[in-house]
Amino acid sequence: MGPMSDLYVVRFGDEPESGPPPEDDEDGTDVKTTFAHFGLTYYRACVLEHQVVNMLAFSRLLEAEAEARRLLNDPWDEHFKETLGRLVRRFTQQAQGNPQLVDDLAEAVRLRNHLAHAFWRERAEDFCSDAGRADMIAFLKEARDLFISVDERLTELAEAQRRRAGITQELMEQHYQTMLARAEARDQS
Repeated sequence: MGPMSDLYVVRFGDEPESGPPPEDDEDGTDVKTTFAHFGLTYYRACVLEHQVVNMLAFSRLLEAEAEARRLLNDPWDEHFKETLGRLVRRFTQQAQGNPQLVDDLAEAVRLRNHLAHAFWRERAEDFCSDAGRADMIAFLKEARDLFISVDERLTELAEAQRRRAGITQELMEQHYQTMLARAEARDQS
């Protein structure tokens, strides 16, 4: 799915290549490549988690206009204290009109928890062989694709929420530029 479907590890001293690694790893299942796939897949799980938090935070902002000043302080902190499973359970109460999204979110939580708590333990034997690492990489690619797919669908919903809340693309760009200026100021001090 997209430009990240093939991932190769460039080793120190090698020139970057656009194709697969050298002949000694024709199938792309070496140890570093497996770790790279895990890292990229887990990153996508974290991106998905952040999107669920954004959806919950925006929903809360829209539903609680009377408390908007208090909520605008930082509704994200409250949600980031919760587990992804709890966040998704809360969000799925709002997403009942989309059963496929609800099912995919539940699967994403299951996969994310598996990556965080059992992946390496359950795949220890697989990690010791090229064929096993190839299976691991295939699993990681499939999990990453699910995280990306769910995140993309949530992004579409988030855009609709932002429009309902009156948050324009220009306002988001202004906020981004303010954050960028603060980050650059920290680098200069």
